[in-house]
Amino acid sequence: MTNYLWKIDEEKLNKTNLFLYSNFIKQKYKINVDNDYNKIWKWSVNNPKFFWKSIWDFTSVKGQQGNILLQQSKIFYKNKFFPDSKLNYAENLLKKNTTEPAIIFKSENGYRTVLSWENLNISVAKVSYWMQSNNIKKGDRVAAYLPNIPEAVIAYLSTSTLGAIWSSCSPDFGVNAVIDRFSQIKPKILFIGDKYFYNGKKINILERLAEIIKEVPSIKKVVVVPYPGTEIEKKNNIKIDLQKWEELIINGHNKIKYTESNFNDPLAILYSSGTTGKPKCICHGAGGTLLQHNKELQIHCDVKENDRVFYFTTCGWMMWNWLVGALSSGSTILLFDGFPLYKKDDLLFKIASEE
Repeated sequence: MTNYLWKIDEEKLNKTNLFLYSNFIKQKYKINVDNDYNKIWKWSVNNPKFFWKSIWDFTSVKGQQGNILLQQSKIFYKNKFFPDSKLNYAENLLKKNTTEPAIIFKSENGYRTVLSWENLNISVAKVSYWMQSNNIKKGDRVAAYLPNIPEAVIAYLSTSTLGAIWSSCSPDFGVNAVIDRFSQIKPKILFIGDKYFYNGKKINILERLAEIIKEVPSIKKVVVVPYPGTEIEKKNNIKIDLQKWEELIINGHNKIKYTESNFNDPLAILYSSGTTGKPKCICHGAGGTLLQHNKELQIHCDVKENDRVFYFTTCGWMMWNWLVGALSSGSTILLFDGFPLYKKDDLLFKIASEE
């Protein structure tokens, strides 16, 4: 007899996304998995093209799926899923346009702000319009050196609406670490925070800008983003076209124009740790990222519409992209920026309890 520390009751089990997915593939593919996770897993690895199609369908991806599920090759890395499909990553994260919260931000000092789905859509429309007005197009790279704030999410999604490629570092990265990364990808635009706070200390980011611009000459425009709840820091001796974040979001363009991407087109460039020489660029595709995050968040983590998702991360870690991906579920994401133990050991648990 098996002894369980905990076991979900049947009523709750029958409402989970995994249970619903089990029924979905049973009906769609005429297989009997008996609500057995191991059987579902075995079916998924034995039938990869139908498995990933089932994730597309079950999580209601917006786009054209195309006619080819898997273009096979004897060379492993040349196998391609959905080679003739079309979608836009940001469009799949911005399905909602209501007054309900999309993003809740909290700083270590207790500052809190909420961004609704409606205002998130409007902000993305305005920032993407500004980027397009500055000749950012599909395939261009956009870099960010930002704290974990709502403006980072807006800039990321705005980049994706155009089919451009995002890459971000968090301000705890030193100047050399940023240059090592961004110099490889030749970004045209840099979003940079003016400052951040960590363990009660205010740390200036803008003072690092001159050296970054010198070593990454592809950057033609810089957008300065003030830390939430504060005034923007002064900029001294910076000889490049600077714009304030607020200047981007005062234009009258409130409708997003989405550029279609191929499933395997790049969405974002992340990096290896840099422990063995310069960090290596790791390119994540638009469609693969969307399906993988939908699978993990909706099926494995049982994230549903109007749930709240909180993960302690920064913009320099892949878990930040994962957290933003929770928007595809219609859930609210919680962003925390600062020292996780600031003034109390259970700060993150307190925030989770309050929200």
